[in-house]
Amino acid sequence: MNTTTRAVVAVVCTAALVATAVLGGSYLGLAAPLSGDVYDSVTPRGATQVDSPYGPASVWYDDHGVPHVEAENERALYFAVGYVQARDRLFQMDLQRRLVGGRLSEVVGNQTVESDRFYRSLDFEAAAEASWNSVRDTEVGPAIEAYSDGVNHYADAGTLPPEYALLDAEFETWTPTDTLLVGKLISWRLSGSFADLRRSTAVSRLGPNASELYPAQLGHDAPIVRTPENSDAASFSPESVVDEAGPNATESVAGDFEALASWTDAYDKGPAFGSNNWVVSGEHTASGKPLLANDPHLSLTAPPVWYEMHLSTAEMDVRGAAFPGIPMVVIGRTADAAWGVTNVGGDFTDIYTYETRDDGYVYDGEVRAFETDAQTIEVADGEDVQITVRKSVHGAVIDRGGKTVGVAWPGFSATNESLGVYRLNHADSVADVRSALRIWDVPAQNFVAADRAGNTLYYPAGRYPLRVTDGEVVRGDTIFNGSQGEGEWPGYDPYGESSWGGFVPFESIPHVNDPSVLATANQRTIDDPDFYMGTSMTYADPYRGERIYDMLDEAAAEGGITAEDMMRVQRDVRSEAAVGLSPYAVDDAAVRKMSPEAQSLASELDGWDNRMRAESRAALVYRIWVDEFRNATFADEFDAAGLDESYYPGLYVLQTLDADATWYDDRTTRDVAETRAHVAALAMNRTAERIDREGWKTYGDFNRLDVDHAFDRGFLNYPERPMDGSRYTVFNFRGSQSTQTGSSWRMVVDFSAEDESVGVIPGGQRGVFWSDRYHDQLDEWAAGEYKPLTLERPSGEPDIVFGGAR
Repeated sequence: MNTTTRAVVAVVCTAALVATAVLGGSYLGLAAPLSGDVYDSVTPRGATQVDSPYGPASVWYDDHGVPHVEAENERALYFAVGYVQARDRLFQMDLQRRLVGGRLSEVVGNQTVESDRFYRSLDFEAAAEASWNSVRDTEVGPAIEAYSDGVNHYADAGTLPPEYALLDAEFETWTPTDTLLVGKLISWRLSGSFADLRRSTAVSRLGPNASELYPAQLGHDAPIVRTPENSDAASFSPESVVDEAGPNATESVAGDFEALASWTDAYDKGPAFGSNNWVVSGEHTASGKPLLANDPHLSLTAPPVWYEMHLSTAEMDVRGAAFPGIPMVVIGRTADAAWGVTNVGGDFTDIYTYETRDDGYVYDGEVRAFETDAQTIEVADGEDVQITVRKSVHGAVIDRGGKTVGVAWPGFSATNESLGVYRLNHADSVADVRSALRIWDVPAQNFVAADRAGNTLYYPAGRYPLRVTDGEVVRGDTIFNGSQGEGEWPGYDPYGESSWGGFVPFESIPHVNDPSVLATANQRTIDDPDFYMGTSMTYADPYRGERIYDMLDEAAAEGGITAEDMMRVQRDVRSEAAVGLSPYAVDDAAVRKMSPEAQSLASELDGWDNRMRAESRAALVYRIWVDEFRNATFADEFDAAGLDESYYPGLYVLQTLDADATWYDDRTTRDVAETRAHVAALAMNRTAERIDREGWKTYGDFNRLDVDHAFDRGFLNYPERPMDGSRYTVFNFRGSQSTQTGSSWRMVVDFSAEDESVGVIPGGQRGVFWSDRYHDQLDEWAAGEYKPLTLERPSGEPDIVFGGAR
């Protein structure tokens, strides 16, 4: 990767925690190159005895650097967890809280001011404080406080990672609010979306025909809940919330919000991110016990977005993956229960326009003053920047290009997901999982669960707003007139304690008790026109979901599914997108219009098995062709409208366009009305030119793993390699992009007596580059291999012993 031109990405977690290209050039130049002095100042001391104010705890590191933490009480446990997470990932944790708190520029400089401005404007800090006030007196409060003390105890020992010396930065005390702040970043990256701004802008500029590119629902036959009768949601009347509706509404707002959309796009829920999970009941397994699989698709970063842990007390024994900065296991298993998550992909963010007057905004028939807060963004290499954070009754207020809008999102209120995760870590049954999910707020997630007793569950838990306009519940895929009281969320208090009285009750969220086979891959949840959850702009294309269901249905028909079968599905690289689209490239009418070089390439697709393998030339041809096909279909209209490819619809919409759809016609030509065949031929001609120019021979030449540290220097970066998989395959990897994404954690849980549970992360446990655990799991992950995920700890003496007063 060319380090002189590539933007440095911020190392942030989650699902996504996305490594966002907000930094305009390598910031390694802000500090001197690494020297012997820097190495000496941060060499680990290898301490094995650590004082603790909470009582004894012990840590064993296994051969993959996974800490197995045992303690006689939970405060002692979480103090130790804070210590070991800081030991292994301190800089990553610090960078995350700085990112979402809008304080990167203090250490990075002017190049992150816009990022800081965005996160300050939405005031995630205030939302985190509200959440901490909500949970501090619950059972999770002491755990978070002890964790914070453990982080600070390690940092105070003076063994800071080398990044601090490189940036001439200091570590500031970690607080419980910081843990909740990291949680807000995770939640926002998975459920915050400005899709309504993009859709409104596209329709405004392209005309009403553009609506067909962003349909309310994709017409595939593989929703998560495949038959309505499988949904166990209780009946619910949305009209029960309209008594609190706002004033009469006018028609919904439509307009050009391109300036706002361009600014927010870097901080939006990315369409590249997705996940897979599925559960199979004992009815279809060889052991008669359930099997569960999960692989969330998030940014691939150095170090990885996940940190694996095994935590044990007399009352709890849990293992799985956590986000650094979060003391509990987010995805994992206990001795008798397991759970996995994928993103619901629903619509959880609403946008409101206002009539502004006298430096205020009109609402409910009167002019109200914006709530304002003057803040300073400190800039390490330049003048500080003064900003004003504004809020309305709907939440945060942002503006660009003459447009001022309010933003509502459940996560701006006090939320309890930290308490939900804490309770999941104590789950002994599916009933316990369901109980923990009852209080789950954000981000809404597709939970699958199973237990040793044979129970299974699917629940898309979260807060689903019911929008009320003029006394009626309306859909959320629009921009609302906030001054006229459109799209109100009864029971929602931004930056305070919400009653959630106007949200869908937990029992009424579509769910399935004891599914025999159920799979989620961010596709739409259910075919129910009366239950609005999202649109084609918020859900993923159906290809991964279709493939998983096909493989599981086939395996279930044959009977006796094993853990190895679950791993085989996770390793699958057949692209259902290629199955649907590649025939257009080899259609006779298209081939006749191609150059000889393009015809030769098209012949590579004849008889191809549609598998995205690194050594395949056909996979390379398809992958480049589909990019060119999509661009050739939409570029003329979108370029003329001043819209870039981020506005293009998804592949499924492209696949299902009629062969003579007007979008295929090139508006710059007058002598012919182009059809799909014309565009497919043009795309293959361009593919031939591009492959020849780049010198690619196989798919792996294009699809390469290239995961770099935020400082983007060779000794800090992970080794490069060709990769199988694509964005649309179950074995998920998306290479050759400014931000690489893929399966950020793979897990299979097996409740048979053999317990063949496994897991793997794309890299290593430690964030310090001299460690043997910096990227020791990368080879296994890239090859689709695994390591054990049992509840056994290593034998022998512990590596770290914590002691002190109880």
